[in-house]
Amino acid sequence: MMTKEGFNLDVTNSELASSRGRLTIVASEAVIGSLQAQLVRGTSHGFEFCELDPAQPIPADVIDKADAIVVEVVPQDPQSTRRIAQVHARRPDLAQIVAMADASVSTVRQLLREGVSDVLSLPLQLEELLDSAANIFSSKRPTPAAEIELAPLVAVLRAQGGEGATTLVTHLAQQFAEQDSLGKGVCIIDLDVQSGSIAPFLGLTPRRSIEDLLMSGARLDRAILKSVAIDRGNGVNLIAAPFEIEPFEQIDISQVLKIIQLARREFDVVLLDLPANWTNWNLSVLLEASQVLLVVSLQVASLRQAKRRIELFKSAGIGPDKIGIVVNRVQKRLFSNIDLKDVAETLRSEVLTSLADEGSRITDAQDQGLLLPELHSKSKYGGGIEKLALNLLQRFGKVPKS
Repeated sequence: MMTKEGFNLDVTNSELASSRGRLTIVASEAVIGSLQAQLVRGTSHGFEFCELDPAQPIPADVIDKADAIVVEVVPQDPQSTRRIAQVHARRPDLAQIVAMADASVSTVRQLLREGVSDVLSLPLQLEELLDSAANIFSSKRPTPAAEIELAPLVAVLRAQGGEGATTLVTHLAQQFAEQDSLGKGVCIIDLDVQSGSIAPFLGLTPRRSIEDLLMSGARLDRAILKSVAIDRGNGVNLIAAPFEIEPFEQIDISQVLKIIQLARREFDVVLLDLPANWTNWNLSVLLEASQVLLVVSLQVASLRQAKRRIELFKSAGIGPDKIGIVVNRVQKRLFSNIDLKDVAETLRSEVLTSLADEGSRITDAQDQGLLLPELHSKSKYGGGIEKLALNLLQRFGKVPKS
């Protein structure tokens, strides 16, 4: 065994350096050498390296001195995998990051269930390691609940399938992020557990999903949430829908609400994309929402289903003051059987905005993993989204960027 110090982080760029925690890396010579090659010498001591064969037990004093620990593991070697339990047995409260090659999704899920804080791929990448460590160390600095203001929660649902609710969620999130004056970012939670499609619409390939959070149980914390949320850039983060279809009845209502509350503590705005099918947990989520957006189209069938949903919400205690109507795919015509005034009168709810029908341009953008403004800088749809975002921010008492 050989312990090394002195390979430090660039204090001007490192999140770990400002987190005031020491990260102990227990790994083979090759893994440590690869990571050291990415570091620069500095004045802060961010890492401590323990060079050890993956099959060897970790010395007790190394575990005792660590603020957080990264452990290299070879999944096929039982002696190597026992090191995870060894760390947990000696210090159950110690945050442990497992580093392994070619970890399958099922392996990652199992490790997270067993109490591992994060799982990283080999060879270790400095940026990914710093991000994971920063999440762990910052989660150790609890803020009294009374001092934490929960972010606005916007729940988006459709009157019927194919109304464009998911498209609205993605574009509204980006607009919120552009207007974000606090800088904590926006989080989308894809709760459409059977057919969620936000990840491909945003051009993302997440390694984890909300299923990992649902299965984390009492271990759910900031570090786990941040490890699942994937950053698209420009302030938009996504907690993706499960990779496999989940039965609605197996969703734990209390765990869903814990996930949402935690996200509202970590981001400036949280958006939910809800499934078209209704269960008790859907309604429980809506009761927590700051604003419910119901997406409809100018069709009789759509308005009929919207009215039924509003009646359901009313019976569950969700008042009309919380519900806003968004009319999608509006075409400019001289004559129309239904107009926006008819929508408001029929549904007895406020129409917050209408969104222009952009034909196939939105689909073309989504097929490329892009938002419409990223493909077409000026669009009537984008203008409607901007108007809606500013309206909601004013309602939430948030000051948008000037």
